[in-house]
Amino acid sequence: MPLPALRTFVEVARWGSFKKAAHALNVTPTAVSHQIRKLEEQLCCDLFERHVRSIALTREGVRLYPVLEEAFGRIADALDAVQRDLSRSSLVVSATMAVSTFWIAPQVGAFRAAFPEQGWRILASDDVVDLSGGEADLAVRFQRSSDRNLESFDLAPGRFAPVAAPSLYPLSVRDAPLLAFEWMSPHPEAPDWEKWWQEAGLGRLDTGRIAWFSDEAHAVQAALSGQGVLLANISLLGRELAAGLLQRLDGPLLPYGQFRLVRARKRRSAAEEAAWQWWCAALSKMARSIDKENPAAE
Repeated sequence: MPLPALRTFVEVARWGSFKKAAHALNVTPTAVSHQIRKLEEQLCCDLFERHVRSIALTREGVRLYPVLEEAFGRIADALDAVQRDLSRSSLVVSATMAVSTFWIAPQVGAFRAAFPEQGWRILASDDVVDLSGGEADLAVRFQRSSDRNLESFDLAPGRFAPVAAPSLYPLSVRDAPLLAFEWMSPHPEAPDWEKWWQEAGLGRLDTGRIAWFSDEAHAVQAALSGQGVLLANISLLGRELAAGLLQRLDGPLLPYGQFRLVRARKRRSAAEEAAWQWWCAALSKMARSIDKENPAAE
């Protein structure tokens, strides 16, 4: 049976209209009618009951439609997967803008050296990508609880404390400009300046002193440039703290959440498994070095 005629039949059955099917297929209604009539002649049966203002599937059409609809759907899915693989032809690592900036990007050289024939791409977005749908191969996520639908590897716990550039010293937290970023998914337990201020026993906080950023990475960049003190996740900023670009200020440490490397549960090639193991080792080593270089963070 000719595939164009079968595809035309599926569209007519889906839309319940020759005219609408023609629009979907970008052909004329006459062409649709011709394809359906040709298919009916080859099958020696009618597939549609034709009325003045409507059409309906015959018994034979009802039997044929779900099978063909599923078949063409699977073909479309397979073609999309092939095109997606060809368009990226690389390992895609997804992470927020902040994680991409401070954790993933610094690993580019080492990953290329370990996998010289493997292409790869950072998908930097604060939106949660669909790993099961193939939007990315791996993702670093900051979670309150693990997702049972994903395979995960714990990297580092979230630990929040005030940090500032050395240029602000000896200015104290009490007197310095304050910086903060907005949580993508706010939660009552998420650390903020008011919780830290209360924990530190500094009395009442004037929230009007806080300069807000919609993106965590931008807030960190503002802190690095000496614009104020940021209540930051110090687990994310181990390199900057170790290099002295930022310094942790005295005061309480607020624990919250967990960084995890996650991926969809499915069979993988040896190369994909090797890349997963490399990222687990590389990022967990970075997380351990934070405590080694910054014992105050423990």
